[in-house]
Amino acid sequence: MMKIRLNTSTVLQGSLQDIPVPTRVRIPLQEKHKSVVKKKQIVGCGQVIAEISSKSAYNLGFVHSSINGMVEDILPDAIIVGPIPAPKEGEEAPVPARTEPCAELDTLAGEELCRKLLELGVTTSGMHATRTVIVNGLNPEPGMIASEHLLESASETLKAGIQLLERALKPGSIKLVIATGRQFTVHGCTTITASDVYPATIDPLVIYAATGAERPDNVDILSVVDLYHIGRVAETKLPFTQSVVSVKDKVFCVPVGTAVEDLLTAAAVSIGPDKIVTLGGPMRGASIFDMAIGIDKSCSAITMVDVGQFPPVQPNPCINCGECVLACPARIHPGMLSRYAEFEMFDEARSHHVEACLECGMCTFVCPANRPVLQYLLLAKAALIAQDEEVAACRLQDL
Repeated sequence: MMKIRLNTSTVLQGSLQDIPVPTRVRIPLQEKHKSVVKKKQIVGCGQVIAEISSKSAYNLGFVHSSINGMVEDILPDAIIVGPIPAPKEGEEAPVPARTEPCAELDTLAGEELCRKLLELGVTTSGMHATRTVIVNGLNPEPGMIASEHLLESASETLKAGIQLLERALKPGSIKLVIATGRQFTVHGCTTITASDVYPATIDPLVIYAATGAERPDNVDILSVVDLYHIGRVAETKLPFTQSVVSVKDKVFCVPVGTAVEDLLTAAAVSIGPDKIVTLGGPMRGASIFDMAIGIDKSCSAITMVDVGQFPPVQPNPCINCGECVLACPARIHPGMLSRYAEFEMFDEARSHHVEACLECGMCTFVCPANRPVLQYLLLAKAALIAQDEEVAACRLQDL
């Protein structure tokens, strides 16, 4: 199998770095989010601007404004908050709403606490009561260093997050998985060491390393960055409206929705036509074409890839070399599945277990034909999900 060694030597000492508060943010929304503000409305930092209609305690977290400002636009995938206009002559300047700490956070437990965390911006859809919780302390991809940076510099915040999780979920155990040879600990966690050779750092393989079981149904997993978010909510009793993002060898704490170009400017990184910028890591990140795109809370890295460093993928025919099969940690046949997807044979892709794909990107990385193998597999998985949703929505009608 092709292996990529994570560069853990770039982990920094010290606290997270801040950037100047941006005057305008583009706060991303998920499809389920529903805006609860209007254009030209003045909002304060921490104020809810989009929520989930479901009353369940386990869902996507509410969305909050990350700066004081005015709602400039409401888009299907984002809410843009800009500066507050200067008051007209003789009028007082508008005062943004002030978000007060949630006093009841210390008294709630179980499902009620999970619901409150959801309202404070924590995504709880992957949480379940009384399960084993695994904290993935490995840097997920080459060049991404936020996880180990937080383990090194934010132990008290991570401890507060663990204590809050214990009240919310009452887990059977909490395990922290770190790289072999590292010495990190978090109070309340049992520490387990594992390989940090990609793709062993992605969640399904970390679960296997920690439990010895594939796809166990009694395990929840979260990243150190997720745990840090929960810890900050526990410490401040306020919505955590920032993203922890690594750029090269630095880790920043920036308001959610900060434009990529604003962060790169603060990090003194210049972008030219010879660079490709991705939200996330080099293996699974999403390439972007607009530097004004806002950084989501779940984005923990911005990666710059030199043009020409990797050969561009093209819709070339598969040469049946088998390299993708040897590299695949899920033990499926990515080359064959990519051909099913290429010719829209999605049912055949399902019958050959395309859903088992871990989306690590190793198949595309090792493909000598430079086929977009992973992209084909993602296409098949998305098409099958849409097909299943359409079937589920069908109702027999009386003739």
